[in-house]
Amino acid sequence: MSGSGLAGRPGVLVASDLSLVAEAVRAGLAGWDFEATTLQWSEQQETGEVSPCPGQDVGLLISDVDSWLRLRTARSLITRVPLPWVVLTAAPHGPMWGALLDAGARAVLPSTSGFKAVRKVLVGVARGTVETFPPDRELLLDLWADLLERRELICQRVQSLTPREHEVLTMLHAGDPVGRIAQLLEVSPATVRSQVKAVRRKLQVKTQLGAVAALDNLLELEAFEAAEPPELVELRA
Repeated sequence: MSGSGLAGRPGVLVASDLSLVAEAVRAGLAGWDFEATTLQWSEQQETGEVSPCPGQDVGLLISDVDSWLRLRTARSLITRVPLPWVVLTAAPHGPMWGALLDAGARAVLPSTSGFKAVRKVLVGVARGTVETFPPDRELLLDLWADLLERRELICQRVQSLTPREHEVLTMLHAGDPVGRIAQLLEVSPATVRSQVKAVRRKLQVKTQLGAVAALDNLLELEAFEAAEPPELVELRA
């Protein structure tokens, strides 16, 4: 714990990628006898642990984590600010929840949760009476691990493509039809269709759309791994 001892009002650090949301939640928590502070960040790089202000007992992160970049940001925040974190998210119950728990979040709640339910979990986490939530934590962690494993398999399959096959797949991903690809590569449409067939076989997908989706998933994972952690720039009571 960071210092209040919970003898009085629990200290909550509220973080959101939407500053107006963070401020509204901070004001709401203040009305429920919390000492609430907001945390803002930018997308500029800043590494290392960030110390919370004295009196903060729990963090509340509000994020949809509807993209790999937002997930990266959320995980970076959880790992860099040493507080027990509760995450309120619109992400479906599944691997993204597991990713947040894997980063160290103590609890993940759906954004449809009522304010009283969120308050109860915040107090429980701050006091140490709620260790982890939801109860199917291990299942969610397994789903996250499975997702990463599947993406690694996709990576291996993409790497098995020849340079020309990879070029064709990239052009398909960009939205170019077979005829346009044939024109740009100065080959016949039949040759391009043959290369697309080879791509589908190596990626183990049944359709051209499936091949494009496989590359899209790989590009999202690479962006997730390469994204710089956000810079934490302001604390405001």
